[in-house]
Amino acid sequence: MGGDVTPNPDNDDERDIEAIRYAISRGIRHIDTSESYAGGKSESLIGQAIKPFARDECFVATKVREYHLDHDAVLESCRQSLLRLDTSYIDLYYVHKQNPAIPVAETAGALNELVDLGLVRHIGLSNVGIATMERYSALLRSPLYAIQNQYNLVCRESQRKGVIDHCRREGIRFIAWRPILLSYPGAADPHYRAGTYELLDAMAAKYHKTNAQIVARWLLQQDGVSIVFKSSTKQHIDEILDAAAFELSAEDWEALDEEFPVQKDLGCTADTYFELS
Repeated sequence: MGGDVTPNPDNDDERDIEAIRYAISRGIRHIDTSESYAGGKSESLIGQAIKPFARDECFVATKVREYHLDHDAVLESCRQSLLRLDTSYIDLYYVHKQNPAIPVAETAGALNELVDLGLVRHIGLSNVGIATMERYSALLRSPLYAIQNQYNLVCRESQRKGVIDHCRREGIRFIAWRPILLSYPGAADPHYRAGTYELLDAMAAKYHKTNAQIVARWLLQQDGVSIVFKSSTKQHIDEILDAAAFELSAEDWEALDEEFPVQKDLGCTADTYFELS
């Protein structure tokens, strides 16, 4: 919200703030952002949106980018995120992406300090594989709380390479980013409108749901898997929330899992940078 890499001067800030507050009123508590979303404006919008609510009613997650992973930069990035969010602590602080030029031990040490200072409650990693998770787990003084990778019907790397199973074994939450947008190079329609994927159209017709709801339900029906999605409209928020109100049969879930026509090894990053750590 608020823009892409930089703030959008024409963004409807009030619409976004209203959408966040509506989501909270509907029972959503987990709000996800990053220091890099809209150049920090996303965090500022969230800070404004959650003001009418008790702080412990909201679970705020944000991320430090790969170009801020040296010790002092991690601490400063967290401080700036706290200012923009206008809060005294962050519930979940992710390493957004890895940086092969900065030792993991240095980054983990800074994250430990943030937890010790009470500025961060939980640590997470985004866009990672199992080797990265294990490296951080050996260096962090508190257990990894969550992993956030791209995961959907098309992007299957976390499933195929055992990341989700590893999270289940270790009691780590797995959160899918871009769970609904089925974008990939050469996609006929990344928004999977009717006529794009025959299997998805058939499932939507069978359950009297939208294609987006079927995509979300396939994810939500997996043990230990949650989703984060972006929406600035009440209609879309309601649509996705309704995906929690029905269940795919085991046969239909497996059909989507095994027969969806486009599946790619996307969603994680290579674990190849530990020589510096």
